[in-house]
Amino acid sequence: MKRGLRSVRIVALLCLIMASSVAVGWAGPRDHDGGFFLRLSGGGGTATTTFDVFGADLDISGATGDVNLAIGGMVTRNLALHATLFGWLASDPDISFLGSTETLAADVSINGFGAGLTYYFMPVNIYISGSVGAASMTVESEQTSGETDLGPAIDLTVGKEWWVSDSWGIGVAGAFGYHSVPEKGITGDWTGTSFGIRFTASYN
Repeated sequence: MKRGLRSVRIVALLCLIMASSVAVGWAGPRDHDGGFFLRLSGGGGTATTTFDVFGADLDISGATGDVNLAIGGMVTRNLALHATLFGWLASDPDISFLGSTETLAADVSINGFGAGLTYYFMPVNIYISGSVGAASMTVESEQTSGETDLGPAIDLTVGKEWWVSDSWGIGVAGAFGYHSVPEKGITGDWTGTSFGIRFTASYN
């Protein structure tokens, strides 16, 4: 199992452990009213990244494992400011060029970091979250590996959580990501988008 997929499974397992370790009963609605904030989330989705080769698009696309970690604090009622680690990994994705599509025997991943805000609409506990930062793309196979330079990236999330204790909520979220990362030694960027469904466990 590749290291990226292991990371996705670890985050998903942490979410399940958090959910099972807190009280099973409904804790009742409350505002996010201050203190430490942590959100663990992981799931799956799809992603595409494209590089312009002399006017022709080289596309890499496939199913992904998706990870997001937000850690920070509540700066006002129901609004959190946090650092964010985010990314996805596609194993053996499709690679398309000039009308031909083959399987790329490699892991392709986007690994990003940045700062973001999460706002909760209460008492329904629905949130929107956005993070802006930098990311790089890594291609790793059994024979070789390579990494791009850092470029801009964003992560946008809409989710719904249910309180399972006074401090923990669990839920589900939909995510959209964008990246534009420069290839090393070549003029041009790998540019693309990702979509994911995540299971979440949040502490506040």
